[in-house]
Amino acid sequence: MITLFKDSFWPNGVWADPSPVRGAAAVSLTKFMGHTKLQGMISDELRNIIGKDTVREGVDMVFRMYQTKQFNRLLFYKMLETFIEATFPDNKIKQTLTLLRTNINKQAMIR
Repeated sequence: MITLFKDSFWPNGVWADPSPVRGAAAVSLTKFMGHTKLQGMISDELRNIIGKDTVREGVDMVFRMYQTKQFNRLLFYKMLETFIEATFPDNKIKQTLTLLRTNINKQAMIR
């Protein structure tokens, strides 16, 4: 499994070429398209029940939340933890991660 992962990310042991840097126009267009797609995911029935303005404001809040690096980092770590817990259920990963988080929080409080 590890070999398959390694070969898919680094074929023949060679790192992939870095992604080209996107310009400001491309970033703005991607944000606009993502926001539009997110708005379109809400059904008309839900919009009528909750209210169009409330739905729009809620979607805007969720969209802004996903634009922060700190939130995305926390989301990635949580997804990684869940993946590790599901992949290795017999290894007491949940207890280990809880202990690790406790130690990290204690160190943060000391600083």
